[in-house]
Amino acid sequence: MPEAGALVTYGNVRNSKHSVMRTPIRKRIKGAIGRVAGSTGMLTWRYRSKMLIVAFHRVSDAMPEDHLTHSSAKFEEYCKFFRTHFRVIPLAEQVAGCAAANDLRGTLSITLDDGYRDNFEVAAPILRKLNLPATFFVITGFIGTQSVAPWDRQLPQQPGWMDWDQLRSLASQGFDIGCHTDSHIDLGTADERTVRTDLEVSTRKLHEQLGRPARLFAYPFGGRKNISARSLNLVREAGFSCCVSSYGGVNLPTTSPFELNRIPIARGYETPDRLGFDMAFGRIRTV
Repeated sequence: MPEAGALVTYGNVRNSKHSVMRTPIRKRIKGAIGRVAGSTGMLTWRYRSKMLIVAFHRVSDAMPEDHLTHSSAKFEEYCKFFRTHFRVIPLAEQVAGCAAANDLRGTLSITLDDGYRDNFEVAAPILRKLNLPATFFVITGFIGTQSVAPWDRQLPQQPGWMDWDQLRSLASQGFDIGCHTDSHIDLGTADERTVRTDLEVSTRKLHEQLGRPARLFAYPFGGRKNISARSLNLVREAGFSCCVSSYGGVNLPTTSPFELNRIPIARGYETPDRLGFDMAFGRIRTV
């Protein structure tokens, strides 16, 4: 007869297995409900008075999907979902509309952060095929380099960064290029001098390389704690017209352009239908 401790361990393993088995079932159920919510028009109705901004990072078939990576098929699936349920417009149009009190209800903008090479090679062609606008927020200090981001050091193969020619090509195709700082610093903890210098360097590079000033800004890491009131003032002083986060939530058309929130399409949203489930049941808060 097994010892008492062994019985407890066996029970825990068995319960763990059952939990693992239930998880895919639960996900499938949520996905099915989200799909029904979309097909019945519930999502369009629920968000008819809201303004959404979504954030992606890597779009690649050369590496496994993770919290920052979506396959090309998954990204296209999301883009079609957005096009079906929302009026997809450029982020710059949303920002201008907020300032002018224009009707932005039911709109959504697509953004991609950091400046990965696959954004140019994989994501942009999909966006062009579907005739969808997007904003690419780039870390200027990484563009055209072999730098390895701290959060990518564990990857067996580095995804690489776009170069300036590719960014110029995106701009010529009508996509917006925004600023994500020069070194991906934490604007919630960095001192004023460091923030000011970083913003000056990144805005200068973007202006010199693209021939136009960058007006759209997304702060690194994107959490509430990752930008201070002091840093936000420096973003305003640098000439940007907005400041977007990335900790979830939707916006009202009256939201300040410097308090815009984004929904990161990452862990927890394996499919558009799972996102639709959370949308349908009000799990995505309004700023």
